[in-house]
Amino acid sequence: MRRLFGTDGVRGVVNVDLTPELALSLSIAIGTYFKPGSRILVGYDTRAGNTFLVPVIIGGLVSTGVKVYDGGLAPTPAIQYYIKKAGFDGGVVVTASHNPPEYSGVKVVMADGIEAPREDTP
Repeated sequence: MRRLFGTDGVRGVVNVDLTPELALSLSIAIGTYFKPGSRILVGYDTRAGNTFLVPVIIGGLVSTGVKVYDGGLAPTPAIQYYIKKAGFDGGVVVTASHNPPEYSGVKVVMADGIEAPREDTP
């Protein structure tokens, strides 16, 4: 089975590799992993593709029964810190830092504010 998640999430060129359909599938898988009722914080960076990826991801998460909180535009470490500090069950950061601007990505963050371990991601 091909793994989608690398060492730090799924990344790809927006609307080529990282399509809205893939973002929806990923968010449904993430929400299923966290279970209904889990409190999930979603944050994102300024990449242009995030304006349509974030609503798709939030919709997928909500469809699984998790409670989604929109952390808005924020640096990844700020979202990670707030997940731990505020007691969220986890989070999703939509970002592709250190990649060209046409990229974006989906990063899963656990309750401790650290990225999900590779063995816990598809």
